[in-house]
Amino acid sequence: MKKLISLAIPLIISQLIAQLLMFTDVWMMAQLNILAIAGGGLGASVYSFIFIIAGSTVGCVANLIAIAYGKQVRQPEKADQEVRSSLKGGILLAVILTVALQPLFYTMDNWLLHAKQDPQAVVLAMDYFHALKWSMLPTLFLLVLRSLVSAFGDTRSVMVMSLATVMLNVPLSYLLAFKLDMGIAGLGYGTSLAAFIIMLGYGFWVFSQPRYKKYNPLMLIGEYKLNAITPLLGIGVPIMIATLLEHALFSGAALLAGTLGAVSLAINQIAMQCLNFSWNIAFGFSQATSILVSQHVGSNEPRLVRHYAKQGLIVVTATSAVIGVLLSMYPEFLTQVFSVEGDALATDLVKALPGVMIMVALCFVVDAWQLAAISILRGMKVVIAPTVVTVIGYWLVGLPAAWFLMDTMGLEGIWAGVALGLAATGILLMAILYKSVTDFQRKAEGVEAHSMGVAV
Repeated sequence: MKKLISLAIPLIISQLIAQLLMFTDVWMMAQLNILAIAGGGLGASVYSFIFIIAGSTVGCVANLIAIAYGKQVRQPEKADQEVRSSLKGGILLAVILTVALQPLFYTMDNWLLHAKQDPQAVVLAMDYFHALKWSMLPTLFLLVLRSLVSAFGDTRSVMVMSLATVMLNVPLSYLLAFKLDMGIAGLGYGTSLAAFIIMLGYGFWVFSQPRYKKYNPLMLIGEYKLNAITPLLGIGVPIMIATLLEHALFSGAALLAGTLGAVSLAINQIAMQCLNFSWNIAFGFSQATSILVSQHVGSNEPRLVRHYAKQGLIVVTATSAVIGVLLSMYPEFLTQVFSVEGDALATDLVKALPGVMIMVALCFVVDAWQLAAISILRGMKVVIAPTVVTVIGYWLVGLPAAWFLMDTMGLEGIWAGVALGLAATGILLMAILYKSVTDFQRKAEGVEAHSMGVAV
């Protein structure tokens, strides 16, 4: 447990720092007006939907590097070559996906209007959305760098990098949005500029360290080949589809909330911040668990694979349950933070928010289950079955339930449907995880027995 926690804590702090950044953006939107929260939340949702295509595909580089890291004792030269190949494949894939996804940024406003979103919210959403698009490539590069150091167990530098991002982002966003009177677009441009600056600084620091110098992406340029992205696509595309389907569940909930009016859309954005808070803690533990599992898959140690998988699931369940109970007991805190005095919509927001938060709290544990299980399975290179499960849980259970319950329960019904979809997905993924760990153990024991027989 100590090894898992020591690896996870910096990742959790890093995620919470990133959450703080989003929280401050929402707070600054609130200082503009309630409609800015609605527009900004809508813009952030559609940007995240596009970014997740690239981010989840590139993000699996962490598991490939961790598996290579696990081979260093037995096959050091092969391990180093696999680390370099995965790192450069991730960089190359980040560039390709950024270019390929650009057309989506110029057609999104029409899609939102066809989805019957508030026209005023759409205008603000596009201002924020087009400012954020410049952050995509530097953020992907940072994801590759983060994957490298996390796979090697150096998660503390990830935490420092995240803190530096917030310390730069918040004043830049405030300056552009309020002092230079750029409004909600200034918040997006501040995020993009901060991401670019931190990418340069963190990249320089990482490859100035003795441990990582031999992996410098500016060396051995000939290793940049299209076939370097093949292993990433093999794992990353199914993971991308699964992640995209999960995000579609929440984006679909946001679109359904938008049909209920600006107040419901604003409450939905606040609810997403709460879920993100719980998710970020679960993500830190899940990512740490996934890295440890990948390392021991690489070193062919099934007992430790099972050990860390079990520990990770226990920890995410306990922490998510505690957060859910606290949110259910003290929802008034959120109304004090996000209510804007004098805003005509503030009264409706304060009245409706507590009931929705109870439904949101129900999502925490089941969301943590599906996140931890799919992360561990990715560390074992099991990706097809989890993708099929997400189709069942999110699209055949979650979204239909949200749409059906919305008619009788409003926004609370939307979140009740989301909770049902997450629960179905989490339970099915846990079953797949149990089978996959058992199969891996049997396979490893069979190989070991065969090797002993040959030796004899």
